[in-house]
Amino acid sequence: MTPAVPHGEIARQTLRAGRRSLITWSLAFAAIIALYAVIWPSVRGNTRWRELFNTLPETYRALFTAGGQIDLSTPAGYLGVELLGFLGPALIAVYAITVGAAALAGEEADGRLEITLSAPVGRWRLLAERFAALVADVVAVMLAMGLVLWAFSAIFGMGLTPAAIGAATAALAIFGVFAGAVAIAVGAGFGGPALARGIAALAAVLSYLMNALAQVTSVLRGIRPASPFYLLFGNQPLAHGLRVGPALAVIAVSFALVALGGLGFARRDLR
Repeated sequence: MTPAVPHGEIARQTLRAGRRSLITWSLAFAAIIALYAVIWPSVRGNTRWRELFNTLPETYRALFTAGGQIDLSTPAGYLGVELLGFLGPALIAVYAITVGAAALAGEEADGRLEITLSAPVGRWRLLAERFAALVADVVAVMLAMGLVLWAFSAIFGMGLTPAAIGAATAALAIFGVFAGAVAIAVGAGFGGPALARGIAALAAVLSYLMNALAQVTSVLRGIRPASPFYLLFGNQPLAHGLRVGPALAVIAVSFALVALGGLGFARRDLR
């Protein structure tokens, strides 16, 4: 009789296999924070950026800020644009999508998924533990980024509170989980890592564009609250905190997407 696989073992093995990637991405985020921190003293208290930004076309302003406003004279405003306006969400989405697409679809493409499923492990459990590993990976990267941000804030006198840093890293982590959930759900339901990466990337980009274009097009204004990007970053979490209700809504959608992917995964013929 084949011994049962201990609960959590699949997630632990997945985390061990991806630890090098986790370290690399954590270092990448740390390097970005270090760069922004080093630049901060040169823009501290400079209000001319805001005046210049306000002269730009509204569409351009919407594309580079979550809320259409810019204030580089404060640490929260500066990092809200440089880190949370585009680059941070884009990078964590790329990382999460890569992990999510590899979780099941990548293993299937490599011919290893059948071997995994030959163990006494149900498909729903496999999906759940792979998703749990993805969430843990994203949270670990964001925790590392948050610690580095706290350290550089102290070094350069940025005055960012732990609560503000926690709100920003939580927003990024939840956005990453959303993007990764799309990838793992598509991979589970349809197979094909390229398809999973493509649809997940499209979902992340559409979320960003929905928020940006809704700021300048009245036709799209009504659908702005459906954008995870807006729900997480539209309130400028580094300056004003994380909106709990919208954040929970994005988390709920992420879990629902994984559940839908699980329905397809349970019915697919993987022989």
